[in-house]
Amino acid sequence: MPSILDWIATAPLEELRKHPAHPQNRPEKMLRYFPAKSWIPDICQRNYGKWIRRKIIDPGIIEVVSETGEKLYLVKVVMPVRVSTSTMYYLLDLADKYGIGWIQATKMGNLVILCDSEDKARALAKELRDNGFVVGGWGSRLWNIKICSTYLTCTTAVVDAVTIEKALGEELIKYFYEELPAKLTIKVSACPNACGGGFDAADIGIVGYPASVPLMEGWRIRVLCPPRSLLEACPVGDIKMITDEKGRPIGADIRGMTCMCCGRCHDFCDAIAYEPSEIGVMILVGGKCANTGAGPRMSRVIIPFIPAEPPKWPTLVAAIKKIIDVWVANAKKGERLGDLIARIGWDKFFELTGFPKPEDYIKPLDKAPGWTRYGWQPLYLRRQDENKRYVGVRVPTDLMALSAALFEIP
Repeated sequence: MPSILDWIATAPLEELRKHPAHPQNRPEKMLRYFPAKSWIPDICQRNYGKWIRRKIIDPGIIEVVSETGEKLYLVKVVMPVRVSTSTMYYLLDLADKYGIGWIQATKMGNLVILCDSEDKARALAKELRDNGFVVGGWGSRLWNIKICSTYLTCTTAVVDAVTIEKALGEELIKYFYEELPAKLTIKVSACPNACGGGFDAADIGIVGYPASVPLMEGWRIRVLCPPRSLLEACPVGDIKMITDEKGRPIGADIRGMTCMCCGRCHDFCDAIAYEPSEIGVMILVGGKCANTGAGPRMSRVIIPFIPAEPPKWPTLVAAIKKIIDVWVANAKKGERLGDLIARIGWDKFFELTGFPKPEDYIKPLDKAPGWTRYGWQPLYLRRQDENKRYVGVRVPTDLMALSAALFEIP
């Protein structure tokens, strides 16, 4: 008698999907061995490897054609980082009403509803837009503003990426519909760990980070978390133990000399917090995850610090709009932001945007008192007690004054 695994490997798709143990029918009894093909719609199964061309017939609708003559229409709904269950049920009902009953998620966190006719796809897009959804982002347009979950699920977050997403979305919504020189990706991470944002490989990346080391109430450490465990949580060993006269651990302290503001200690212990007046974001540009052309590229920091200004983030939004305007005005067709910079050079890019280069006000370490190694100060190691060591003479030495002087965009 064949085993269930043998049956799963040979059974038709319809039998697989109707089986009582299939996750669609009994998720609480899910078997891990159901093959991926049982989650793929029949039209995609029939035409696997046979799609020969595609055409964008609407900013939010793509037509793909198989060599067999079958056509599939993909309707793209731009999604936020979190939606309610009622919203998802509504979208699923529309997938049953207009589509073939199948949806898929994109790497940028959007939702694609599959339809088998252009008329149904257009009717679906119209109903979605009439109900306030953004249906667009295919081709040379803004794909989405991808963010991490921030304060919703994370205790390491420095800033609230959700408000950044909303502020940018309200200002950049036209780019989901208007054609740009090439596709545009914007990714936001609430802390340097980038577990959800991927800002280091985006056309425009935004990352939240503290301008000074976290605050630690050392005497509370022994109450809220084990000091020795906290010591092991720091990846750079910047936390030192405080002991009593007998050498027993009674607390901990952050030295701040090598702190990289990763937030591990903040995540581990409630006695550690960021100074609210000294948190903000940095902006990076020029990255991409492409596997074509020149391949992937890491982004570069162009604005090292903008103070947090929730919920509208006016300075950040103005800076992002300036970057996009420069790109649109100077890029050739098909040229992404990083490709434009590679062609014209960083000096010309800073000249066009009007942003000062970080090197203009961050001194090299070999010119700073007490430092002998060569290199530029890592931008996440900014510390209040060392501002005078690093900041150039042409701008104020106070961190908040520096930010206001450099990044106030008219």
